[in-house]
Amino acid sequence: MTFASRPSSARMSLQVQTGALLGALLFAPFAGLAQTPPAPHRPVMPGILDAIQPDERDIVTDSVPPDLSTYTISAELMTDGASAAAPEIRGSLRLGWTNTTGETLDALPFRLYANGPDREHDAITIAGATVDGEPVEPTLTVDNSILTVPFAEPLERGEDSIVELSFVSVLPVDSSSHYGIFGFDSEEGSLAMAQWYPIVAGRDPDDGWMLDPPSENGDPVFSDTALYDVSVRIEERFELVTTGVEQRDPGAATDGRVTRRFLSGPVRDFTMVADDDLGLRTRDVEGITINSWFPTGQERVGDAVATYTAQALTIFEELLGPYPYTELDIVSVPLNGAAGVEFPQLIYIGQGYYDAGQTLQTPNALDFTVAHEVIHEWFYALVGNNQYDHAFIDEGLTNFLSAQVYFERQYDEAVAARVVDRYLVDPFDSTVRRGDDQIVDQPTDDFPTGNSYVYAAYVKAPLGFRAIQAEIGDTAFFAALRAYVSEFQFRVATPDDLLDAFEEASGEDLGELWRHWFEAAEGERDLQD
Repeated sequence: MTFASRPSSARMSLQVQTGALLGALLFAPFAGLAQTPPAPHRPVMPGILDAIQPDERDIVTDSVPPDLSTYTISAELMTDGASAAAPEIRGSLRLGWTNTTGETLDALPFRLYANGPDREHDAITIAGATVDGEPVEPTLTVDNSILTVPFAEPLERGEDSIVELSFVSVLPVDSSSHYGIFGFDSEEGSLAMAQWYPIVAGRDPDDGWMLDPPSENGDPVFSDTALYDVSVRIEERFELVTTGVEQRDPGAATDGRVTRRFLSGPVRDFTMVADDDLGLRTRDVEGITINSWFPTGQERVGDAVATYTAQALTIFEELLGPYPYTELDIVSVPLNGAAGVEFPQLIYIGQGYYDAGQTLQTPNALDFTVAHEVIHEWFYALVGNNQYDHAFIDEGLTNFLSAQVYFERQYDEAVAARVVDRYLVDPFDSTVRRGDDQIVDQPTDDFPTGNSYVYAAYVKAPLGFRAIQAEIGDTAFFAALRAYVSEFQFRVATPDDLLDAFEEASGEDLGELWRHWFEAAEGERDLQD
């Protein structure tokens, strides 16, 4: 994510409906949706690697953790006032899940991330739940953002289970919450659908399930890699931009609606945007299709976004390792308090950039934002980290690489110096001189203010990685990042894993340098004269 300013936040409520409603809706398909038939075993997903470049499929298959979770989701997007007071996603989800925690489990926690920031709307309603075909009664906790689904019998290590949920997600209308990543903008007619379905809670390698309230300051979604097979019934007039690749032509419309199916390959979540007024520019980078979606009439900016994305992808494939997917979509979304937000194979860019007066002179903020979000396709999309506790890993790396390395490699050192001064050095100096220096490596919502978090993750942390690069040199620095990506892609890494990668590549003890930049508030030692 790249920030503009911190939005306000509140919480949503959620209700688990039982009785007659559960009996009526439990896994019954909505009108026109393909029904998911019962199955005693894990779902099989033919074509699940279609989203992976052919040359990368063997590497990806060898890299993914064993027993990946599989999500099979059928959903229908309802947008007309006759069917819903606000746009709704009505869906059924089947999860094939293997207990790889190393512990015997009595229940499985799902995150309902949309049920955190907004008191004015009920975001996700669970209509029913079964485990291995038997109805169960889930419970809600932590501001209604955690749905705990019990197993009929304890699930031992290595055992499989099928969990099915029926749900309705209501998109907030013209809400300032969620950074705009989940909601309907009535003026633009854009539906942003991140965090729209129940997802298994992410697991920290050291601390286990992450069950904190949805983050107020940072990225709200922390999850593990899984495979997705998603079918969406939607009005034919909409463009639907998603994670994954579409499997076939949706065919003829029925009552103005079509069903579209997408397979993701291994990803951390599945995100969508629907809009009926989008233009498209494409680029090809070594077999990767870049799709730049923009408001009709903004071809100039849409074309620039496609170009910037291609530039960043080319540079960082060389420096960090392959982007393994066949597509990368970048779409204009009316965001609140963020300039861009990253998702697997999909990037939101704030609609404020798409303006006839937008400057495209080098350097410019749009180029910087696009580069930042593209690098997130490695850090956090490929290599995960617990951004609730250690957000600086992905945000600090991406902001350093986008501010200095991208502009240096694509343009020249003088341009990069201007960007680094603007986004890193100048705000660092002014913050430290005010006496507001922060310890970087602390939980996202433990910072005294949202601005303090932004400073730590997006200003000070990048300068810390810049100091490491200066200490060990380019060769060791990028060798470390390539090794880190290779070892931890599709998994969740810790700060120690990243430090170990730098020390192994360089042969140096970097403990004191790491402590100074990330674990202490000693910024006065680094002030410019």
